[in-house]
Amino acid sequence: MASAGFDAWGVVRVEKLSDAKERFEEWLAEGNAPDLGYLHRNIDKRFDASLLLEGARSVVVGAVSYKNGFSMGYEADCNTRIASYALAPDYHTMLKDMLRTVAAGLGISDRKAVKICVDSTPLAEKTLARLAGIGWIGRNSLIISPRLGSFIVLGALVLTEECDSYSAPYEEDGCVGCGRCLLRCPTGAISPNRAINTTLCISNRTVELGSESADFDTHGWIFGCDECQTCCPHNATAPLHVNPRFDTLINPTDYDSTFWANITPEEGKTLFEGTPLVRKFKK
Repeated sequence: MASAGFDAWGVVRVEKLSDAKERFEEWLAEGNAPDLGYLHRNIDKRFDASLLLEGARSVVVGAVSYKNGFSMGYEADCNTRIASYALAPDYHTMLKDMLRTVAAGLGISDRKAVKICVDSTPLAEKTLARLAGIGWIGRNSLIISPRLGSFIVLGALVLTEECDSYSAPYEEDGCVGCGRCLLRCPTGAISPNRAINTTLCISNRTVELGSESADFDTHGWIFGCDECQTCCPHNATAPLHVNPRFDTLINPTDYDSTFWANITPEEGKTLFEGTPLVRKFKK
């Protein structure tokens, strides 16, 4: 995994994640994601990897840091902020390439013996990451690694092979006694039970829904939001990313509010091609 570029990893035995599924369904029933149709589909698959790949026995979960010079925040007067993950190349493409490298290293050539998963696949990756020993699910609902913090992206390989040994789950809770992210969230989207109301979440509104595209004066976020991460003490001590594939391609301070108010979809697609930010111009 390290040779493929992952910073942390673990292996989980395939089983039904019944408790996690129940919490997820309760979260949906409470109306926390009414506009995200993809979360309401394939729920059984999301919590049972054997439904994603016939004969699945194991899941290899990998995490890689993307923390960069903008991850811990912007100047107070900056009103054109971009979530730091979006400043690098599209992580979906990179993770898939890295996972293919891992599969090849394991000697797996039969496509029926492996399924490559990033967050576009219905898989409970955060639950699996905790079970793989990578970290705990924080108050901001993100996986937090004790070494890497929460500026990480996850990928998984579902395999039909049994493994010689499996990772121990991460049982500690590094969020005990801390509620900084709840207080920091500009819209109050984080609830005390570690759930996100996506109707309030700036990241969801600016990325998934494509709204508030020029809301410069309210919170300053053009695309995504890192507020619940910049205040996290675990991120303050986490190192910057070391995988060069996650080097930034965009300097957000190069673009002011006039630029964002006037850029056309065609210009945006050309300028930010290959990065997550291009999604902003495909709505």
